[in-house]
Amino acid sequence: MKVFVATYSDFIKFNKKPNEDFYLVSKKFPLFAIADGVTQACFPTGEYAFPLGARAAAEIFCYTVMRYLEKKLKEKINYKGLIEIAFNLANKRIEELNENEGITERLDYLFYDYFDTVGVVGFIAKNKLYYGYVGDCGLAIFNKNNKIIFKTNDDVAKAVNLAKKIYKKWGSFSLEQKSLILHSQFRNRKDGRGYGSFTGEKVVKRYYRIGRKSLNEGDLILFYSDGFLNYLSFPKFLKLIKKMDRKNFEKFTNRKAKENYEKYGTDRTIVAIEFGS
Repeated sequence: MKVFVATYSDFIKFNKKPNEDFYLVSKKFPLFAIADGVTQACFPTGEYAFPLGARAAAEIFCYTVMRYLEKKLKEKINYKGLIEIAFNLANKRIEELNENEGITERLDYLFYDYFDTVGVVGFIAKNKLYYGYVGDCGLAIFNKNNKIIFKTNDDVAKAVNLAKKIYKKWGSFSLEQKSLILHSQFRNRKDGRGYGSFTGEKVVKRYYRIGRKSLNEGDLILFYSDGFLNYLSFPKFLKLIKKMDRKNFEKFTNRKAKENYEKYGTDRTIVAIEFGS
């Protein structure tokens, strides 16, 4: 199978900011992981704050799930439940990160907020794709004719829509106000009406989305962070991926980022697999 990978940082809003996305592709199995570390507070001047925490959480997620799943796939045990256990382990490691950095005891959901990440992971066994995700990292499958046959839901977008219904003046709130509300009232919300993120809180388990899909020859499987979500409707996007035309793919995404930062310009990562090729 062919694999195409690309990742880009936000070069428009911030002059200096690490790419908070992280990904791993196993060298041993058809096993893939992407994490999108959640941007921490920004100073009023626009300077980026806490540059290491979000990236660290993303790396911890990917390395933890990858090492666990590689070990279990080598043992060829029953696939059921593997991703849930991997997610639990990653969440525990991120809990340790927050405790070691003193975030847990200083938590105010704004300037001292959890170092956290959303993520997606999947592996292929024969003609089956086993996957799991939390938050707004996602997975899409297109058939050989580029028709979309499956796409995961965006739990973060659903939570934001609920917040807008509850807070009628949402549009007039500052970025800080919105972040405070989302992080304290909707992230890992106990009633399941929010969205999940790996913060170390055990309630994130309510937001594990785990499943299995059958694959056909020629299917294009896309694992992505939310920065690439709005690109899925562009035929050229899929065409460049299938051609593995990295040079023109980069030109395409850079142009889109400049055209519309909010839709196309944030940190973005894609891992694409053409099944059966």
